[in-house]
Amino acid sequence: MQINHCLIMSAGFGTRMGEIGKKLPKVIWPAFEKSILELQVGYARSLGVESIYINLHYMSDEIMAYCKDKPIFEGVKFLVEKPEILDIGGAVHNVASQKEVNYKGRLLVLNADQFFYLTKEDFARVLAPYKDSPFVIFNYLVNWNDGYNALDMSEERIVKGVIDKSALKEGPKVETYNGVSLIDLSKLEKVSGPSKFFETVCNFKKQPVVGILLDNVIYWDFGTLKRYWQTSFNIINTYRDNANHPFLRFLVNQRALKTWKINLLTGSYNSPTPNVINLNNEPVSGDSSAPQIIMAGKAANGGGKNKIVWNGIEEIVNLS
Repeated sequence: MQINHCLIMSAGFGTRMGEIGKKLPKVIWPAFEKSILELQVGYARSLGVESIYINLHYMSDEIMAYCKDKPIFEGVKFLVEKPEILDIGGAVHNVASQKEVNYKGRLLVLNADQFFYLTKEDFARVLAPYKDSPFVIFNYLVNWNDGYNALDMSEERIVKGVIDKSALKEGPKVETYNGVSLIDLSKLEKVSGPSKFFETVCNFKKQPVVGILLDNVIYWDFGTLKRYWQTSFNIINTYRDNANHPFLRFLVNQRALKTWKINLLTGSYNSPTPNVINLNNEPVSGDSSAPQIIMAGKAANGGGKNKIVWNGIEEIVNLS
């Protein structure tokens, strides 16, 4: 199935990234040697997509300045949503209405801070049974009390409805939308301005929407301080257990992970100190006895608390 365009959703406010998120937009937080946004563009291109759009709102000038001289963003079009944010539905229609798109072709929608990584071959395989479906979303399983709305799915994998999280009762895991979708733009009714995804794009009340369950795909999530921490260290642990993992091979191919910097004995990156990920070009200095991720600047002092450090700002990460 040909994917003609990709929209990387990057207009969020980064409110879950603490004080650092007020200074450094989440989409340009480092995933080791590359920013999250660079990796999403690289992923879209690995699927064969060349027409790539990135929607922006919060700190858009800072993000575009960061991307300006990086070759991977050559040909990428930034769509700044001002004065108001368009929401997911509005962002999809904003891409569709671009002159060079004109509501034609298939659009892949990705969240900037999350990776449900599939190779090009695996992506084609899971889509094959639904190659003629104009509206496809991707789902995954979560605990009933994780705070997500659940999807009511038919045996034919058609979305029947959305169950509000407040109505969920204790029980097995539930299925929820993971933010990735593939849309045939020619099937959309044209809409302008802000709108909701399940109202103006995948409106399951008006047309069949397929939901593909990615139950065997590892979820790499950088979307909160806690998840950023866990995913970063999980990458190191995964390298210890399976150096040929597809997502790790992708990171190496994108020059985001320099495997020679990984210390498998200490669970560290670019640091002799255990449980420290040092993303500086300079050696770790100061008291770095506490587990931490040093994105920029000096290491934090000890104290036994997990910390993310960026140019003097220290965020304590609560893993409980």
